[in-house]
Amino acid sequence: MRVIVQKFGGKCVEPGGNEMIAAERIMETRDLGLYPVVVVSAMGRELRDWNEEIEELLRTPEGARKLALAHFYSTAELVRLVREIDPIIEPRELDLLMCCGEIISTVRMAHVLKAKGYTTVALTGGQVGLLTDGFFGHARVIQTDIHQLIDCLDRPAIPLVTGFQGVSPSGHAVTTLGEGGSDYTAICLAYALKHAVRSPLQDPIELGTVEVYKEVDGVMTANPSNFTDAQIAAGTGPHMIRRLTFDELCAMSQYGADVIQAEAARMARRYQLPIAVRNYRNPSDPGTVIEGDIPEDNGRLVTGVADMPSMAAFHVPGSTERMNQRVSELLAQARLNFQVLPVSDGSWKFAVKKEKYRSVADTVRALLHDRGMQPTFEEGHWALVTLVGESLRGHVTETAPQVKALMQDAGIHVEGEICDQLSYSVLVHESQRKAAILVLHQAFITAGVASWSAK
Repeated sequence: MRVIVQKFGGKCVEPGGNEMIAAERIMETRDLGLYPVVVVSAMGRELRDWNEEIEELLRTPEGARKLALAHFYSTAELVRLVREIDPIIEPRELDLLMCCGEIISTVRMAHVLKAKGYTTVALTGGQVGLLTDGFFGHARVIQTDIHQLIDCLDRPAIPLVTGFQGVSPSGHAVTTLGEGGSDYTAICLAYALKHAVRSPLQDPIELGTVEVYKEVDGVMTANPSNFTDAQIAAGTGPHMIRRLTFDELCAMSQYGADVIQAEAARMARRYQLPIAVRNYRNPSDPGTVIEGDIPEDNGRLVTGVADMPSMAAFHVPGSTERMNQRVSELLAQARLNFQVLPVSDGSWKFAVKKEKYRSVADTVRALLHDRGMQPTFEEGHWALVTLVGESLRGHVTETAPQVKALMQDAGIHVEGEICDQLSYSVLVHESQRKAAILVLHQAFITAGVASWSAK
């Protein structure tokens, strides 16, 4: 029994044309004799993410209905519906609310496939056996019990699983897995299937590459939204990366690239679970393949430029190295994505990634105030821009002066830096973030592509 875990992002399962295309990918897999296990994200986007599509959709009743369905059932809109009463929601109730979008999308997709003649079973994260540590909003899976999932495959039926959620150890509370948690769901299920114990009389499970379907062809060298249409048309914009190593995946996810959720990336690396990031509209394109630890001999020094915009940056006046270590421990316990940087005035600055459904500043203030520390915030003023590449390993300190010189020539102030094993980050003012991305992408990737092509 060859099993393929397939995860579909929210835009892929929007009502109308998108969900039918996603359904076609699932049906193709089953018709080839493979056994898909499908993880579904919540459908829908916030209105600001529809851009120019809104006007076209509103021209017809069908388009208006599609917009209404995809908008009003988005997780952001469900949260807004409750926060208009009072912005403070208990974490337990917030998780219960946020899991609704995935349940709706999963049941709808199961029904689409059933109407096409396929046997399907819709399952929640709890029903599929994902037990978490009970940390609301950012839970981690600590145990799996997938017997019900395997029963579906043996029937055979196509199991469709709600992404982004599990249940507490007691089974009494729904817990969500953080932004991008459907990626985490897919990787957890792949791990459980790979290690599933079968009777000698049953077909063994052979796990294929985890397929993550998005509305783009694969992982790009930078976020396309940071480039103009003219730059992309001229060939100076981002291009697709055909292959990533697990270490590159983890670094890009950690430093803000919208590839795979960081926790999911770390788990895929730990258990060597290959991933393909693919376009659900383009089944013939293999997309970006993520596997192994040794890069191809492609001559690239830098693989991509990741960025983390509008970070909540703060420092603790009068802090010592011991106090900074304690602050780091507290932020890690709260499961915040943060970086600690030495900055230009000789002090230390903490930069925390913003979140959709949790106020980072309020969380930090509450953590530190209880321990007698008063952080000074510069919320939204700073951004982290990071070069990532397997070939940077052992050469980061050599690359740093080049980056600083480029920033200086472009008039971009570097407030702080981070040297990691295969990445180098600079902290810049948010107003200069896009300029920094363009400068680094041009110097290390666009120019590099031209030189590789010439070889």
